[in-house]
Amino acid sequence: MPVKESSATALVRFTGLGIICFNKDRQRGEIAAIRDDKHTLTVKIQKPVYQDGDGDDIIIYQDIATYLQLPKDDVQIEIKAVGKPALEGYEIYHGGDFDRLDSADANDFRWIVNMNTLHGDASLRPTANPAYPLAKIYIGNGLFYTHKLDTNLFFERVETDTSGTAKQREVFGNVGETIGVKIEGEEVSVTIRIGDKEETHSLKHVDGLPFRIEIKNMDYSENAVYSDMADYYKYVSSPNGERFELTPIIEDTGRTADGGSVNQIQFCHPIELDLPSIDEL
Repeated sequence: MPVKESSATALVRFTGLGIICFNKDRQRGEIAAIRDDKHTLTVKIQKPVYQDGDGDDIIIYQDIATYLQLPKDDVQIEIKAVGKPALEGYEIYHGGDFDRLDSADANDFRWIVNMNTLHGDASLRPTANPAYPLAKIYIGNGLFYTHKLDTNLFFERVETDTSGTAKQREVFGNVGETIGVKIEGEEVSVTIRIGDKEETHSLKHVDGLPFRIEIKNMDYSENAVYSDMADYYKYVSSPNGERFELTPIIEDTGRTADGGSVNQIQFCHPIELDLPSIDEL
């Protein structure tokens, strides 16, 4: 694995419906989790512990704090290193030349779909009246990468007109499912604010045993749709009204290109936007 996770103090993992921006002024990554009526937001903070095995110690992860079904409004999460961070600001991991159809480095951040790139680097502007509130996640002192690449679904890009009718289709490739962030330092602070309540967890560095902070904003229903793009276009639009869908390539048998059943797949993928901050959404 090109990104060595074991040296981290804490590893952040975000999966689901969310928009990531990189704030150059505040030197941090920012994720806006869309809080609609379908997706459930959860946060789990886990610590590694040794468990006796058959002659060998096994490392397992135990929950030390769990936040289930967080409310739709007034949720903010701040994660950062405290005391001599290994990284000031943030970095984005690129593994070299990148091709969505055959690149070998599964950690390259470019597996996360960038909507500006999808539009040919066109300028996308925030919509005037977003449909749903956003839970805001601010992450400092981290290396951002793709933690999990979705290899179960292979996508095509479908250009649509203003009525939603498909105009053009082309092969797109795989997309990243989970954003990973590696934070190194003496300690990592996790602050969760819900309305006027605030809780902070301090995670002190243990050599070779990073904590995990797992954040998920998922639609777990059986009839979950297989494209999140309609949700993202509620927050940004192109000047000419151009839209794209990312749809899985499915065989006539109802199975994906690698042979898996579509009905067995939970589909929610975060995207990246080239905005100064999620606070503009």
